[in-house]
Amino acid sequence: MDKLLVIRHLNVEGANAIAGLTWGFPAMTSFLGLTHALQRKVQARVSDRLTLTGCAVICHASQVQSHSNNMSRENYFALTRNPLTKDGSTAPFNEEGKMRMDVTLLIALSGPTPPSVEDELAECIEDALAASRVAGGTVQSIGSVELIKDISSINREPATRKSFLRKLLPGFALVSRDDVLKDHIEKTQKAPLDAFLDFSTRKMSSKPKGDKAEWTVDRLDYTGWLKPIVVGYQGISDLYEAGQVGNVRDRSCPVQFVESIYSLGQWISPHRIDDLKHLFWHQEYQADNALYLCKNDYQPETPILLNNETNQTIEEK
Repeated sequence: MDKLLVIRHLNVEGANAIAGLTWGFPAMTSFLGLTHALQRKVQARVSDRLTLTGCAVICHASQVQSHSNNMSRENYFALTRNPLTKDGSTAPFNEEGKMRMDVTLLIALSGPTPPSVEDELAECIEDALAASRVAGGTVQSIGSVELIKDISSINREPATRKSFLRKLLPGFALVSRDDVLKDHIEKTQKAPLDAFLDFSTRKMSSKPKGDKAEWTVDRLDYTGWLKPIVVGYQGISDLYEAGQVGNVRDRSCPVQFVESIYSLGQWISPHRIDDLKHLFWHQEYQADNALYLCKNDYQPETPILLNNETNQTIEEK
């Protein structure tokens, strides 16, 4: 990671809040796809020697466009059926979840950036974002675009790094916690899907209390703001040559049918990060296994703690 592009307070309207079986925030595949699209535009307009190698997402605010039924605790997406059919009736549609979000993107940049390129690069990024879709949503405003050249020296000095990360507050960064999922699978001896669903469902149990029942929420023992996320795709068909499959978006590229891959992520405050590299997601393609992955190298300072272990530690202090 030579340099860093900081896109502050990117306000997006109508972003896709559904990612596979999960909902609430776009998948990292959307942001890495945006990074790749920006790279193509930068290479075409500014310099073909510049490469955008990774992306970090810090969310400052988000609002899923949904409403709750007063008769239940369920939330429903706010949906419309437009336009009407010729006979004036509403046409059937697939459910879509939309959201508003305010995010800051950190994009790792490598390649030469002489002074003559800096202003053109920032202008190119702003123009490209204004004309791009971010997770299917429309960009409403951009706070600023900044190029930082001395990111390595910032990362080496703890005080300088903390100062840089505090400027991203208030907000939370999304990192990978597949280690928590693996630990839960080993301890419970459940199938991977069943173990994953433990983090994505809300379970309640009751205890008799007189003539009534006392209901409590059954929580897992792990600490932290954990969230089920989509981390890539698994190929489920052969890789077809360009032009063999009809009705695709780009007939000049090879095509493969895929399904989503799920794991766990965690929202963590940026000022707790000890290495900027832990924030970044990057693409990885494994041709032998037909895997298209979003990888993140986050490593927590301490091993996985359970809630009871955390409480004991606090009591001992």
